[in-house]
Amino acid sequence: MHTTRRTFLKTSGSGLAAILATSTAPSFLNGAHHASHKKLGLAIIGLGGYATNNIAPEVKFTKNIQIAGVVTGNPATKGKAWAKRYGFDEDAIYTYDTIEKIANDDRIDLVHIALPNSMHAEFAIKAAKAGKHVMVEKPMATSSKDCQAMIDAAKQAGVLLGVNYRLHWEPHHVGAIELLADGAVGDLTNGNYEFSWGYYGGLTGPNKDKVKKWLLDPKMTGGGALFDTGVYPIQAACYLTGKEPVSVRGFAATRHPEIFPEGVEETMSYELLFDDGFQALCRASYSQSFHQCTTLGPKGRVEILPGVKGSVYGQSGHGNYSPKLLSHNGNEIVLEQTYQQARLLEAFGTAIQAGEKTFKTPGEMGLRDISIAEAIYKSARKGGLSVSV
Repeated sequence: MHTTRRTFLKTSGSGLAAILATSTAPSFLNGAHHASHKKLGLAIIGLGGYATNNIAPEVKFTKNIQIAGVVTGNPATKGKAWAKRYGFDEDAIYTYDTIEKIANDDRIDLVHIALPNSMHAEFAIKAAKAGKHVMVEKPMATSSKDCQAMIDAAKQAGVLLGVNYRLHWEPHHVGAIELLADGAVGDLTNGNYEFSWGYYGGLTGPNKDKVKKWLLDPKMTGGGALFDTGVYPIQAACYLTGKEPVSVRGFAATRHPEIFPEGVEETMSYELLFDDGFQALCRASYSQSFHQCTTLGPKGRVEILPGVKGSVYGQSGHGNYSPKLLSHNGNEIVLEQTYQQARLLEAFGTAIQAGEKTFKTPGEMGLRDISIAEAIYKSARKGGLSVSV
């Protein structure tokens, strides 16, 4: 059974209607609060596959952001190729050793850090000290200590610090939040959230040379599957309930120790317990590909499901959507598909232009999630004993 978007807007809460009504415009925020019509200059730090395939292709779908520079370890090759492709001057190509010089570059207003996890803190702090607003990939850092250092640096510099939790602007996830808040399933009781992908199969398959090997280095990643995709179930449990867990239990497993070294768990199953008794059962694994986002209550369930060639948590890329579906007790609610990086970056740019003091997904949220992940690891080391957050 299908419910059209128009019917859904008429029958759902006013909060959801207001949010989704904006999605008919070319931009999610449609520029309503822009303090300036000037486009902000973005420098992308790290020009790997994520920056190339996911971030850069979507900047053109924003109203207020343009690529104005890059920071790369390969300025003569990658840097010049990006300058030619995106139309910025070659003197806006910086290296990891010269990033501090962006402080004197008025063409650059913000940076997006797309580096391995262990490098997030170093370059977020450097960018903040250079007076640039900072968007950082998840996980925010490899330790709560580093997260706090990033937050402190941004506050001292008077710049915004955001974490790329793009699903906070994705209509299906926003719709689920509003449905649950409006009592669609009654008092929330349980949730099942999983984001697993077949990394193991990729490492052993015919295209194994193209698979990201740095994910096997615990010093670069900070952990295994939990630090990779496991942040998404943590996020889902928090934004779908509007609450934060008070205790956790974690259970790590590695079936292929010849591939996954110590410190990079192949699978992490974990339980998040909230103060009202809500229980979230979560999993992140490299052993198989499976996504789930189901929230339950006495009146049924709200689910986010994959669309055709799409993913529950997956991001748009290569200029294509990652289609999703929203379902309430088996009834599909039809919503727009979106370019998720574009919506995130435009929202960040809007906050900058409006002089906002914080952002919807701030550094403090990233710190919270890393603190939860650290508690899960602590529990796993203790054989699954409950650990307070």
